[in-house]
Amino acid sequence: MSNSHSDSGLPRRDFLRGASAAALGSSSLAVAGGGSFASGAPNEGGMARAAEASPSTGLAPDTPYPKLAILTPYSRPKLAFATAAGYEGVVIPLDKFFDPDKLSDFQIDDILSTSRETGARIISIECMWGGLNHIDPDAAARAEAQARFIRCLEFAHRLGCKFCGTFSGGIPGADIDRQVKELAAVVNEKYVPVLDKLDVSMGWENYPTGVNFATVPEAWEKVFELVPSLRLGLEFDPSHLVRQFIDPYDAAWRVRDRIRAGHLKDTEITQAVLQRVGIHGQGWWRYRIPGQGLIDWPKFITVLLQAKFSGGVAVEHEDPFWDTPHTASEPDFPQTRKDGFILAHRFLRQFLPGRVS
Repeated sequence: MSNSHSDSGLPRRDFLRGASAAALGSSSLAVAGGGSFASGAPNEGGMARAAEASPSTGLAPDTPYPKLAILTPYSRPKLAFATAAGYEGVVIPLDKFFDPDKLSDFQIDDILSTSRETGARIISIECMWGGLNHIDPDAAARAEAQARFIRCLEFAHRLGCKFCGTFSGGIPGADIDRQVKELAAVVNEKYVPVLDKLDVSMGWENYPTGVNFATVPEAWEKVFELVPSLRLGLEFDPSHLVRQFIDPYDAAWRVRDRIRAGHLKDTEITQAVLQRVGIHGQGWWRYRIPGQGLIDWPKFITVLLQAKFSGGVAVEHEDPFWDTPHTASEPDFPQTRKDGFILAHRFLRQFLPGRVS
């Protein structure tokens, strides 16, 4: 999750490390939570073949492993692309259309039908922006945010999701201890009873922003000390820690039982620029697709596997190199963005359990 990118202007580099998977030729490789996926040989559209769907639901079968997804706005072409590119499903953020307060029952049923028909499981939803500050200092706004988030949890449950992503909230000017206590009280009193009833979990992404105070280990560990329910956790994104010079592997391992979902993107740091402008300057870092930055992905994914994590991990594509500007509202991705998702899947799947058949 980001609203800023730096631009190092580096030339295109070859980070395609999927040679071992590509060598499988036409064999199929089961990855990212089940289903038989193509080995990576592109078809005429440049995408890997689709997963073998469960005959009863049209979706790939569940497995005890991390499930590769893409983070994307809702549309039929984008869900269809996710399946064709080899992903098991999608993670969908709220927007002007995809909103529990605006969708009719008919529209929700149509979304579920689209998921089945395209084979893209809706693994989770993201409820972060737009008045969802759980600890808003204004009492009326806080009450509305909490009521709206409960409606989001109910919406996630109706879509078959087991997780709902959010931010931790924030109180401008307040110290961490006060914000920790405020959030813990909201979760314990308002959200945990709903989470238990619906059999879903929630967690915040560790994206540094004003309405998300608990984005570093010191803060999130304090929250977990006050919220015993394991239905509260993190939507862990290692890229945000790398650009803050925090070890993402140690941080993940320390809260491995609280990781409920993940965002997969990389971080590139251009040392020559950093040495000139410092950490408060511009242009010394940018987000990349997985495999084209500094993150040690085998090491990070090993943490998830050893923790027996089986939730969704979504490629959050914020790499300007593999994208076309001003196309976010289009119903389908431009080919450049598709290429980024395809490369990310080709890279990541080699670190996840699979079967050659």
